[in-house]
Amino acid sequence: MKARKIILITLAALSLLGIALGWGLRKTITLNVDGQALTVTSYALTVGGLLKSEAIHLAEQDALDPALDSWLKNGQTITLVRAIPVQIWADSRLVELTSSRRQPAELLAQAGLVLGEQDGLLANGRPHPFDQAFPAGVRSISLQIVRGIEMSVTIDGRDRDITSRSATLGQALWEAGIPFTSADRLIPPASTEVLPGLQAELQHARQVTIQTAAGDLVRYTPADTVGEALVDAGLALQGLDYCLPGPDEPLPSDGVIRLVRVREEVLIENTPLPFEVQYQPVADLALDSQTILQTGEYGLTAARVRIRYEDGAEVSRSVESEWVARPPQPRIVGYGTQITMQTTTVDGVTIQYWRAITMWATSYHPSEVGNITASGLPLAFGVAAVDTNYVPFYTRMYVPGYGEVIAADRGGGVIGRWIDLGYSDEDYVPWHSYVTVYFLWPPPAEVVWIFP
Repeated sequence: MKARKIILITLAALSLLGIALGWGLRKTITLNVDGQALTVTSYALTVGGLLKSEAIHLAEQDALDPALDSWLKNGQTITLVRAIPVQIWADSRLVELTSSRRQPAELLAQAGLVLGEQDGLLANGRPHPFDQAFPAGVRSISLQIVRGIEMSVTIDGRDRDITSRSATLGQALWEAGIPFTSADRLIPPASTEVLPGLQAELQHARQVTIQTAAGDLVRYTPADTVGEALVDAGLALQGLDYCLPGPDEPLPSDGVIRLVRVREEVLIENTPLPFEVQYQPVADLALDSQTILQTGEYGLTAARVRIRYEDGAEVSRSVESEWVARPPQPRIVGYGTQITMQTTTVDGVTIQYWRAITMWATSYHPSEVGNITASGLPLAFGVAAVDTNYVPFYTRMYVPGYGEVIAADRGGGVIGRWIDLGYSDEDYVPWHSYVTVYFLWPPPAEVVWIFP
């Protein structure tokens, strides 16, 4: 029995030891493949074992850091750069290779190519820095070496040597900071291919700066007058256009010409005329009801307006004539004047009323505003403040949940459909709700027909 106990204890210890060893072999690794970082957990012992467990296969030209047989360490970062196809055009030939390099300098060195001081480098047709690496996720690289070619140019009688990577003579001159126009004399033509030993002659015409709304235009012309210069530049005066100096004036010494494009247009501008709202009583229509007797229609005024534009901007506007094209038609609203006595039961009380409307109900008491109302009655339960423009003093009403009340006060904030219910200080109850207010029978001699 004792031996069996020892065996069981031994087995348990070995099991715990295995678990501890397993945890000791467990590593967290950062795997960076073409710039994409991935955190993985592995029990592999080497870099090669990790890649195998992650089903990552290496091509011959792929770059791996550290090497396949390197021992894995917890927290380690492994970088894998996939080899991609590379095309390099240089000296009228194509060099193709597969490389894990991403910097143009390294790729050119791998291809055995040398970039001269005057040479340029294009990537997919665009200039690219020699020492700037391509993004990690790029799938292919296409490079082109553009060789610089030396040539001689005589400019206005002065010789100048330039080196250019341009395909044509015209492009080479512009890149060298030597502008020219069609008015200049260039021998040979601007389209001439740039070859070693090329010699050219450029004689400039007179320069003018034409200021327009779109910006300053620099042109070259042999013209004697401002008008001729504008014609040579394809900017001849038209219609109401004008220029400073005038078209018959000689070219100014500073070569600056101001061109103003002018146009006028005549518009008919319409402006709506608002219609009035008129009210008419309708005898057979119930009180507090309304009906549209006439919808109303906006009128229209018309004006003949002449507008002058200079360089697209309005500089003047004048009304040549104005008239009413269509007079407005008023909106006519019919309001009901038919008053009938109605009976209902509210709060268990049967009342007779002639008007029932929804009002915003609040409450107040003497300690808030004082004891005397605007009518002279003391403020107490059964007294209310109203808008006396619509509810005359001493109008009797019934408010559900409150009871009978008389209009005996007014307040600056009590406007329209608002009733402020009075209380004594002792029995005050706050109100903030909409209620149906019943105006008790009989109606007053003077009735406000339209309630806002």
